[in-house]
Parts: sequence; C-alpha cells; structure tokens
Amino acid sequence: MRYIVRITDSGPLSFRTGRDTTGASTLSYVPGSALLGGLAAAHIRLRHDADQFNRFFMSPWASFGNLYPSSFAHDDLVDNTNPVYPLPRTACSCKRFGGFTYDEDDPKDAPHHGVFDTLIPWTLFALSGQTQSDVLVPSMDCPICQASMDRFGGFYRRNAYDERVMGISGVNRGLRTRTGIDRATGTVKQGILYSREVLRPGMTFWGTLSVTDDEAQAFNQFIQDANVSHLLRLGNNNTRGFGRVTLALETPDQLDSEQALQTRILTFDSELRRRALNAHITVPHSLYLPLTLTSDAILFDQVLRHQAIIEPRYLAETWGIAGAELVYQNSGLRRVMGWSDLWRTPKPDDFAITMGSVFLFGLSTPLDDNLVQALLTMQTEGIGARGREGFGRLLVASPFHWEVKGQ
Repeated sequence: MRYIVRITDSGPLSFRTGRDTTGASTLSYVPGSALLGGLAAAHIRLRHDADQFNRFFMSPWASFGNLYPSSFAHDDLVDNTNPVYPLPRTACSCKRFGGFTYDEDDPKDAPHHGVFDTLIPWTLFALSGQTQSDVLVPSMDCPICQASMDRFGGFYRRNAYDERVMGISGVNRGLRTRTGIDRATGTVKQGILYSREVLRPGMTFWGTLSVTDDEAQAFNQFIQDANVSHLLRLGNNNTRGFGRVTLALETPDQLDSEQALQTRILTFDSELRRRALNAHITVPHSLYLPLTLTSDAILFDQVLRHQAIIEPRYLAETWGIAGAELVYQNSGLRRVMGWSDLWRTPKPDDFAITMGSVFLFGLSTPLDDNLVQALLTMQTEGIGARGREGFGRLLVASPFHWEVKGQ
C-alpha cells in the first residue's frame, strides 16, 4: 500500500548536513531516513511489539521517501494532489528576474521571466559531436531581457488540472541559538554557545511511503496514535524542543500506469527528433530515454565502489535494459552522513548522486512492452542502496523536460 504523506503541522525542524560541530546549516527537506527513524522511535515507545515493528519498518516492501517542502504561495498549488519534486539540474531561469511566471505574488513586484529546461538543447549539442553550439543559444540568454540564464533550483509542483500552473515551494529558515549542557552536572556549561539553522514552525511537507497491504490498517492506527500522543519527532535536537510533527496519510488517486509511461517516453522522443530535424542533426539511436532522479541515489559497482553516474552496464545487468548509451548527463555527487539512534553511533558514510540529476540514454532498440514494464518497475521500486530510507527514487521521461519553456 502506497500512501501520500503530509506534514500538516511542525515545530522547528533541523536536519544537519554533516558532522562538523561548527556547521549550522540544515537540509531544506525531511530525509526519508529521518522519517523512518522518527516513526520507528515512536513505535518503540507506543507499542512494545517487536513483530509489528519488523513488519512495519524492516519489510523489504517498506519504503519511506523524502518529504519535500509544500508551502506554496498560491491556492492552486496548496493541498494539491500532484507530487512535489526537486527541480531537475537542467532547469534554468533569468539571473535578474528568475522564477516561474505563476509565482508572481504582486504585479508591482519584480517580474519573473519564467523557467526553461535545457535537456533537449544540450542533448542535441552532444549528438552533433559538440560542434553545433547554435542549438544552445536559446537557452543561454533570457528571451525577455537578454540577461544570462543560470541554473534554477528548489522544489516545484504543477497543478493537477492546468499544466501551465507551476510554482516553487518556499523554505522558511531561521536561526536558533542554544547553550551547551555540562554532561557531569546537567546544567549550563560556561563558554559554550552555539547556533543551529532550522526550518521554521508551520511549514508543510509532501512525500510518499509504502507498507504492505496487510499492515495498512494497523499502520494507519499507529500514525493516529503517534499524532495524539505527540511522540513523533524528526531530525536533530529533539531534546531541545525541535522536530515535533503531525502526519496525515492519504491514498493517491492513481498510480503511474504502463500506458501513461509509454506515452511520456514517446512524446519526449518525438520532441527530441523534431528539434533535431530542424537543426539538421542526426539522431542515430532508436529511442531516447531521460531518467531524472527525484531523490539522492546510492549506487555501487561489482566491487562495492560508489558510482558517480548511472551507467549503461547497470541498466543491462540490473534491469535487463540492453543496448543503452549514455548520450548526456547533468549530475552531482554528495557525501551522505547519518546517525543511528538505535545504536548511538554514526552510520557509514556513502556518496550519492544528487537529486535532480538527469541522464539521457540512447537505446538501440525501439520501445516495446518488456522495456516499458522494466522501466515502470524501476520507477516504482527505485534504484541502488538504502531504498527503505527514500534513496534511489526517479522519474522516467519527466514531462518537465519538454513542456517547460518559460512557464
């Protein structure tokens, strides 16, 4: 059973980005590992049922995704059924007046010149052997004011009924200063004063989690009990009053289908070929397939070395997608650190391909039912390690890559 998860009420939240004792910054979203850890800790306090704990949190079918900020300025995007995703790394906007045009709160304010996606132009440049730079010109300067374009990040949602309505979520940050505590006396220790960046109270978040169908009713009851008891805490500094949340679970209206996925893939492929024809660029592959990470992904090779990209060999060996060639990529890498409340020790460090990374593959075979099924399974189950903690989520043929042209 898959659920939409919303944080409908929150205190200050803090999710440290590393173990540096002098650092104060926090992640701008709720990591899936924090959601899993917070729910597991609340269950231990409420239930004292080891068998149910294992069924909820240790099942191979259990998955707890990241919760992304969903504090939008416009009513058309608040409490919407559509998901919240990180913007792809191929998204860009005007350096001077960046942002979705729909996010303009007041006509008197500085205008927003729209958001553009650059995956197709960069793919055409790669297919030309990096010789036809003219295909990149439309994505280099703002078409309205001719200022330079720059990468545009954040978390966005589109309206379920009007694809032109898109907006970026606000992230309300603050700084909290605290005194250190002497471990021997339990009182304030002289000379220790530190600050932590927090996500301010009142922010809302959106994400998904999955449990087995047999446990759905019991899990729902557990969430209700955790909300009533106020025992659910997420993130760092819980003993200092941070991390209080209230969760709401909803059943999604519909899940992605093979037909919908096939339509998206063919639409992207058709748009790429149309623009390649206009630019007189040869497209040698039978099918072009973009994969966009909607969360960080941890991938290993055969000798357990961290991978910085999604390789064609991985698609062939793990998902049976043979004959793929990586045509273009826009990706990043970050170090993932964590802490185990159960063992009171640091988790092993990992290196993850960052959310928003985009990989464009050219396939030697056309789209068929087996390929669609493999891609749908990949999108549903995720890729790589630590899937229960929300890593490895992706979107196959995201409509963002061909529909966003100045929205």
